[in-house]
Amino acid sequence: MRSQSSIAYETLKEQIFHMELLPGEKISELQISSQLNISRTPVHDAIRRLASEALVTIKSNRSAVVAEFTDKEIRDIGSIRLVQDILSAELASYYGSAANFEELKRLAAACEQAAEQGNIYERIRADGDFHLKIAEISGNTILYQHQKAIYQQIHLIQISKYTSIEDSLQQIHHHLPIIEAICNSELSKLRQLVCMHIQDFYQIDPYLLKCYGTDE
Repeated sequence: MRSQSSIAYETLKEQIFHMELLPGEKISELQISSQLNISRTPVHDAIRRLASEALVTIKSNRSAVVAEFTDKEIRDIGSIRLVQDILSAELASYYGSAANFEELKRLAAACEQAAEQGNIYERIRADGDFHLKIAEISGNTILYQHQKAIYQQIHLIQISKYTSIEDSLQQIHHHLPIIEAICNSELSKLRQLVCMHIQDFYQIDPYLLKCYGTDE
């Protein structure tokens, strides 16, 4: 049986990811405790757990808000994502099976469909599922756990930086070429595609792009 703290944690996390609580918005312990018919202590514990995952920021006055990231933090997260995405894709190219690659195509199609429909939550969730599947195929459990943690923060960044269906589709159209490069073990092309996929969104440092084979 789930504890009250776990229920509060999962409820808050769902509200954050479904944009019911937006980046920068204050979280009311009283409101959540009333909504769930529990005391404020498990809600407070849930907020602290979310803060440890960088999804919530606890202010100096002990109030809490949904995390929002500075431009530098977004660049830093993007740099980590770049390196981990490339490693995941290279390992997936070596260890992946035909069935794995078909699953990636299915996830890419689901992501594109959600983007075409303007469903922001499903588009972000499906995009995360796609990239986390690559990490899973890599066979490196530690890498997968690191990817899973950072993609929670990426979910919030994508909410805050979402612009339009057209921009969303343009980014998603990189998915199929990435899958093709993974299938064909075209590692140099794969690195370049991953760079292209995220460089503008995160304003990746040109030095890192040069390290991975592109100056663009």
